Amino acid sequence: MVQIEVIALVLCRVLAFISLGPLFSQRDFPNSAKLILGVSLAMIAFPTAQATYVSTTTPIIFALLVIKEVLFGFTMGYLSQLVFNAVMIAGQIVDFQVGFTIAQAYDTTMQVQTSQYGKVYYWLAISMFFMLNLHQQLIRGVLVSFQIIPLGTAHFTGSTIDGITKMIVKTIEMGLDLAAPLVVALIAIDIILGVISRSIPQINVLMMSLPFKTGVSFIIFFILLSNVLSFLANYLPTSITQLMEFIRSVGNT
Repeated sequence: MVQIEVIALVLCRVLAFISLGPLFSQRDFPNSAKLILGVSLAMIAFPTAQATYVSTTTPIIFALLVIKEVLFGFTMGYLSQLVFNAVMIAGQIVDFQVGFTIAQAYDTTMQVQTSQYGKVYYWLAISMFFMLNLHQQLIRGVLVSFQIIPLGTAHFTGSTIDGITKMIVKTIEMGLDLAAPLVVALIAIDIILGVISRSIPQINVLMMSLPFKTGVSFIIFFILLSNVLSFLANYLPTSITQLMEFIRSVGNT
């Protein structure tokens, strides 16, 4: 009976993480692959989880433990996804400045209304994530969570919530930093076009600005591509760092 409880709780934490975590939560990621990955991780974590688990006495307490593990898994997945959300924020800001907002479409992969530059930044981030082997560290972090936080012992305190809030603020800051070079260049182009419009009213600046800003944005993006990759290489590991800091903060309560 104790083994069944351990397996159920481990699966709750792992599958909840997979449902919101980066890469695995995408709709195009097969459900069968998610299930196989979740069961595989649960089998690896089972010995560690069983060694520290204390059996419950009533079904009600066990149900509460299930809810706690699901919430903890959701939180881990959400925090590890924050860096990719920052990349999408940067793409939306750039799209707004370029004029691509009207070209946004529903992306079945992420199940949201995505921007054009957001997709480019997102897939660059995914590529860099694999190149840096961060997917292995992400899975390792989930397994380590069973050592730091045994089943049923996760507790959220005020300091933990404050830490999550700071992570969200850092996410917004990262998105602004990533979008800043393109946005500043496009604002300068808007100023130049405004001066031209005032100096030569006969020119239809509105019709000229859309293809002009689009072309300039592409050129600037390709010029800054190496810098963008370096930026992502520096910031993507923070997703693992944030996850581990959260796990340790919960484990210290």
